[in-house]
Amino acid sequence: MSSVSWTKEQKQAIEKKGTNLLVAAAAGSGKTAVLVERIIHKIIDEKMDIDKMLVVTFTNAAASEMRERILDAIYKKIEENPEDIHMQRQITLLNKSSICTIHSFCLDIIRNYFYEINIPANFQIGSSAEMELLKQETLEELLEEKYINKDEEFLKLVDTYANYRGDENLKELILKIDNQIQSSPFPKDWLEEKVEMFNLKDKLEQDFSKTIWGKILLQELLEELTEGILKLKKVEINLRKYIELEKYANVIANDINEIEKIMKVINQNDENTWNKVYEIAQILTFEKWPVDRKVTIDYKNDAKDVRDKVKKSINDTLEKMMIYTSKEANETINDMYPILKSLKDIILEFENKFKEKKLEKNRIDFHDIEHYALEILVKEENGKYVPSNIAKEIQEKFEEIAIDEYQDSNLVQEYILNSVSKGNNIFMVGDIKQSIYRFRQARPELFLEKYRDYSKIEDDDKMYQKGQINQRNFLVVRAESELRIKYAEATSLKVQLFKNFRSRDEVLALTNWVFEQIMSEKLGDVEYNEDEFLNLGAEYPENSKEMLIPECHILDLTSDDNEEDNNTINQEKTNINEFEDEQEESQIIEKNVEEAKLVANRIEELLNSDFKIFDKKIKALRKLEFRDIAILLRSTTNVAPIYEKELLSRGIDVYSDTSTQYLDSTEIQTIISLLKIIDNPMQDIPLVLVLRSPIGNFTDNELVEIRIADQKGYFYEAMLKARISVKEELKQKIDTFVKMLENWRKDQKEKPLDELIWQIYQETNYYYYVGLLNNGNLRQANLKMLFERAKQYESASFKGLYNFICFIDRLKLNSGDLSAAKVIGENDNVVRIMSIHKSKGLEFPVVFLSGTGKQFNKQDLNDSILIHQDLGFGPKFIDSVNRIEYPTLAKEALKLKLETELISEEMRVLYVALTRAKEKLIITGVTKDFEKQCKEKEEMIFLYQKQNTNKIEERLLKKYISYLDWLVLLNLKDPKQEKIKFFVHKIEKNKNEQTEEKQEETIEYKKIDIKELENIKEELAWKYKYDISAKIPTKTSVSKLKEIKQNEEQEIDLEELLSKEKVHKYEIPSFMVKENKPITSSRKGTLVHLCIQKLNEKKEYKEQDIKDLINELVNKEIILKEEAEQIPVVGLLKYVQSDLWKELKEAKEVHKEEPFYMFVQANRIDETYPKDEKVLVQGIMDLYYINKNDELVLVDYKTDYVQKGEGQKLIDKYKEQLNLYKEALENSLERKVDKVLIYSTWIGEVECHN
Repeated sequence: MSSVSWTKEQKQAIEKKGTNLLVAAAAGSGKTAVLVERIIHKIIDEKMDIDKMLVVTFTNAAASEMRERILDAIYKKIEENPEDIHMQRQITLLNKSSICTIHSFCLDIIRNYFYEINIPANFQIGSSAEMELLKQETLEELLEEKYINKDEEFLKLVDTYANYRGDENLKELILKIDNQIQSSPFPKDWLEEKVEMFNLKDKLEQDFSKTIWGKILLQELLEELTEGILKLKKVEINLRKYIELEKYANVIANDINEIEKIMKVINQNDENTWNKVYEIAQILTFEKWPVDRKVTIDYKNDAKDVRDKVKKSINDTLEKMMIYTSKEANETINDMYPILKSLKDIILEFENKFKEKKLEKNRIDFHDIEHYALEILVKEENGKYVPSNIAKEIQEKFEEIAIDEYQDSNLVQEYILNSVSKGNNIFMVGDIKQSIYRFRQARPELFLEKYRDYSKIEDDDKMYQKGQINQRNFLVVRAESELRIKYAEATSLKVQLFKNFRSRDEVLALTNWVFEQIMSEKLGDVEYNEDEFLNLGAEYPENSKEMLIPECHILDLTSDDNEEDNNTINQEKTNINEFEDEQEESQIIEKNVEEAKLVANRIEELLNSDFKIFDKKIKALRKLEFRDIAILLRSTTNVAPIYEKELLSRGIDVYSDTSTQYLDSTEIQTIISLLKIIDNPMQDIPLVLVLRSPIGNFTDNELVEIRIADQKGYFYEAMLKARISVKEELKQKIDTFVKMLENWRKDQKEKPLDELIWQIYQETNYYYYVGLLNNGNLRQANLKMLFERAKQYESASFKGLYNFICFIDRLKLNSGDLSAAKVIGENDNVVRIMSIHKSKGLEFPVVFLSGTGKQFNKQDLNDSILIHQDLGFGPKFIDSVNRIEYPTLAKEALKLKLETELISEEMRVLYVALTRAKEKLIITGVTKDFEKQCKEKEEMIFLYQKQNTNKIEERLLKKYISYLDWLVLLNLKDPKQEKIKFFVHKIEKNKNEQTEEKQEETIEYKKIDIKELENIKEELAWKYKYDISAKIPTKTSVSKLKEIKQNEEQEIDLEELLSKEKVHKYEIPSFMVKENKPITSSRKGTLVHLCIQKLNEKKEYKEQDIKDLINELVNKEIILKEEAEQIPVVGLLKYVQSDLWKELKEAKEVHKEEPFYMFVQANRIDETYPKDEKVLVQGIMDLYYINKNDELVLVDYKTDYVQKGEGQKLIDKYKEQLNLYKEALENSLERKVDKVLIYSTWIGEVECHN
């Protein structure tokens, strides 16, 4: 065995046998070393042959490294005893041992037993690109067949999920679901089971609270209500500190009482829970907040703010969840069953056809590898899945099965490995806190299940000594729907490795401090406490402690004083912030550029300072080098090149581990464009691109001359015609290019694609030309790679130039790319830039964790159908006839579940990032208006603070969705902490502002005569005779009159209010504002009014039609895209389904946005004004019409938030305004208004009775 000094826990993991063993190994705890040492221990001490072990690694690189380390250990043992035949045999056996990835193991199974599943022996694994094209081809053929046959169910499906642009949405949905179900061991069974969950035909009367969706929703509601009460109780306590605020405290107490009524019903959980909660929600009202201007204590306003937020949050949750009775909820779910069933049928049909296509081409894909192996190893018997005879043979072969990175296994792999195990010989190594591959359908629950159920070795040994466990005999139970290991009279065991042998204490202290407060079973899937702490195991020489403390550098983009903050904690808004529109792209780039500069500056400072790192090879401290530094990003897409450019500009060599921008590189774009015109020269853009490149070498003026020859036809036709009229020199250039193109067009029919590409490189000298440019080596490597890919492409089943071009175009269309060539390797002396996921398993002396201000990507939560591995589908309800769609309660439930899992995954990604650093960790991030955000966070910390726990409330963490938000939150909660230093770097937007120097003025005083002073006082006291009349405005608006009436009770100064009309404040146009302000409520109201006015009463509207109308307003630049996102489509949809709309469709006359002017007596504005004075009032009536009964109807649209039954509030609020409209209309038309209506976008029509 090795001479390494192992810890007690490591020795247990290495030596324990006769049981399944789970090693929960924290970051840097040496889990890979332990796994390798266990294998060596088995070979040397237990005399087990290496081929008797199945060792499953996560990557091929890990498998190769493991083989090398085992081989070194074998050679050392042979040196000690050259006559050891057992060890000599291991060298031979190592070459054929099963130390490999799960896919390599599965491939061996398939190659050895291909005949069991009826596939050819000479099958090949198709490339991902090839399989993607084949999928698209199969799906298009299937849909075409359905269209031709006019399949009714299919056409309904198209009607439901396609749009007016085509059926691309449906195609994407089919492929998405098909890809998702591959993570299930039995995809067809999973699909059938999850679709049948929507078949509630015989369960419509059951209480919805008993469904899986109802349980999730009610639990969320319960937590929301609990959170609300927690906040309100703190407010109530503070209010009761003041006698003057007692009435406000009583209102809060009443609120708490109302909320507790709902909580009581939920907690009772009886047979009619859902309907009871629904009924309470419909009548839930909060008492009116007292208005008392005599109370001047400021806290009453703070209390009102908190209460308003709690009310809004609870009302929003109730409005999302309690929109149906129990039966209605069940019916809505059941209504989706036929649609999902049709979708299931077409997915299964697609699967079958795709399988046939692959067999025709003698191919299998990535997912087939695991599923074919499972098909060989597992069989169905009496409705249960049990190991096949082949699996039983393999069970006898392997004495031990070791699984590395077990936390990233999926359910298919679990079935495969359990089927070949003996039930007590699985050794699993992993760390649940580093499970970051859920997007690849990894199931961390597999690890968690064992982590919670397995006993610690110490506990097991105590029970064994007491005689509570007499023997370790294990029983493998094959359950109906799963193949899991159960135990009889014994228990499987776990070992926890908690010592970290990677990092200095400063890095570990920060990591423990962060995750002790944020990671829990609810968020992160594990309770991070002392049992999970990273304990120092590494030995480092002393170094400057001050320089080793982790740092957090925050770039604060400070906005103008009058600009509101957009970076709020409103989750509904932030769900889409990961995908900003074009107007924000420049701002995002600017942020990344500034952050890259900050990182580059800090790197230069470290390199030029006395900072040193410990080098294990020389066992001494040495100066920092480029190779010691890594920059980790959550996503390298579009960001890594910015950092790369900044570092290179400062002479810092860098290696960027990213696959983006290959297809966008100039040299690749040029050759792809040339290939396009070889295939078809009648393509103007690719042709002009090639002509302007060094291949064509045409100038802009020459291209203009060519176009003049034929201004309407294709550019290639213009080239042919231009040869007659242009000068000889240009004619020769055209002839040369056309001849080359014709030769290539002829060759492409005869030559393989890769030969044609290399021929182009040689004949144009383009390959050598790019080699002379900046980064010439990289450019030439990219061209070589294109040549190789063309060769690989044609070696597959697809042939021809056209198909290759289609493949490239489709790749770009789907936002894909091909990995760019790299001329700098990872082991060179370079700073490395990589994603956090790529960094897993690696370590670096100095780590920069950058881009922490970027918000988590929640885009997938907005998909039309959500998919969860356990809960199944969460679709929108779509009425294809009326074009109505809105989320079902099933979708709301899945959204909650998926959001929690997403936040948990992000938390684990942060854990991986923080634990990569060995000696120095530096975190950077960009935010906006940092001080304002800190104030908001401090308020939240106070409201959510719990006693007797160091944890931050999970619901508070979920409100903030960036790593930087979390770190700032922790620092504000514990301002005296010394685990990490925070530095705030302000970037002022208004850099041109000049500081004004204040100058002191000298004032001379002179003696004033008393009589003169009296005269001055008298003059100053003089009043104009008609002072009151002078204050009367000559003109005002209806809205201003409404504001005056509403503020009369509050004693607001009328003169001050009217004077506002005289101040003309011109807003900066939206396109000139660098950062858009949040959209105000009044602006939202204006947007809704605009959309209503654009609706045509003669047309039928469905939801998609309304969305198209809004998009048209955006395209015409009438409104901004971010404004369009705030327009309530559902509200507009209700309007076009209302009785008012129906009456408008049949009306004799309809008039919209009609302006009017009328004089009113001044004393209607203010009783102190004289009766004989008049004021001109102007306004715009939203709508009036004459219905089919010849009645004159006046309508005013309102977007104020009101609840059902509160229509009178609107009438009272707008009574004066409506009276003026009515009076103006009657004067204008000289007839009586028969009916006055308010149409509320919240509650519909409200009739105003005179």
